[in-house]
Amino acid sequence: MNIICLILKSMRPNSVINGPVMALLILFLPFLIPCSNSQNPSDKSITLAGLQMNVTSDIKSNREQILNGIRQASAAGVNFLVTPEGSLSGYTSEFNQAEVQSALEIIKTEAAKMKVGLMLGTCFKESIRDQEFCYNQVQVYTPEGGFLGAYSKILRCSSFELPGSGEMKEYIEGNLRTFDWNGMRFGILICNDLWATPGYTTISNPYLPWKLKQSGAQFIVHCINSGTAQKYRPFHESSAELWALSLSIPILEVNAAQGKETINARSGLIDKNGERSVRVPDAGPQFFSVKINTDVREEAHK
Repeated sequence: MNIICLILKSMRPNSVINGPVMALLILFLPFLIPCSNSQNPSDKSITLAGLQMNVTSDIKSNREQILNGIRQASAAGVNFLVTPEGSLSGYTSEFNQAEVQSALEIIKTEAAKMKVGLMLGTCFKESIRDQEFCYNQVQVYTPEGGFLGAYSKILRCSSFELPGSGEMKEYIEGNLRTFDWNGMRFGILICNDLWATPGYTTISNPYLPWKLKQSGAQFIVHCINSGTAQKYRPFHESSAELWALSLSIPILEVNAAQGKETINARSGLIDKNGERSVRVPDAGPQFFSVKINTDVREEAHK
C-alpha cells in the first residue's frame, strides 16, 4: 500500500498513467483511502459551551437567558450548550409544569433551528396513573433536535436532622446512565452527585464519577447550583479536580450565577490531570466554550 501511495504522491499534474501502473492502481484501489492524511476515525471531538446564568423562579426569565445562550453557542459553532442545575424550571419542585413544558418547546425549536444540542438542566414533572412525579434532571438533545434522554439526580440533598427530607422527598431518584453521540460516550452528574458534600446528604456515597468511567464515559458534564457559602468551596473544587485526576477524565462544570455574589464552585473545564484548564469568572453570568477530544487533549476558548 505504501508503494501505491508513493506513486500517487509522486505523479505530476496531467501526467499519463501507463498500462502496468493503471493495472496496479485498479488492483489496490479499495485500499487507497487510508493513504490520505485524514484523522484517525477514533479521534473524535466535541465542542461544549457552558452558560453560567442566574437561575430564578421566573421561568420566562430563565427561558430568555437560555435562548440567548443558544444564540451565543450557535455563533461560537459549538455542538452542545450546557446549563446549570434547574436552569429552566428554577431550582425548586414548586413550579408550573405547563409553563415549563411550553418554554421547553420554544427552547428545543430554537436550538434545533440553530443546530445547537442541549444539556438542559431543569426540574420536570410527569404524571403516571394520576400520580405526579418530580425529577431534578438534565435533558439531552442532539444538534438536530433529537431527544437522547435525560439523567435525573441520584444523590439528593437532605439534612442530618431530618433524614429523607428536602430533595429526597421532593424529587424521584434517577438511574445512572451514559449518553452516546457521534462515536463518543459521556456521563452527566448534577451538583451533589459528584461531591457527596458532608452535611448535605444522608445517602451513602455511591462514587458516581467512578461508575461513569467504568461504564465507558470519556468525559463528565457536571451541572451545578451550589450557592455562595464559601466554606464549601475548597471541598467542592478539590473534589472535582481529584476525580478528574484519579479517573484521568475531563470534567466540564457549569454552575449557576448568584447575581453579583461569588459562587462556591467555579465553572470551567478540569483536564485529565486534575488541572483547571479553563477558569470562568466566579460571579455573574458568563459564557464559555471548550473543545474536548476523545484522546482527552483540550482546547479552550473564552
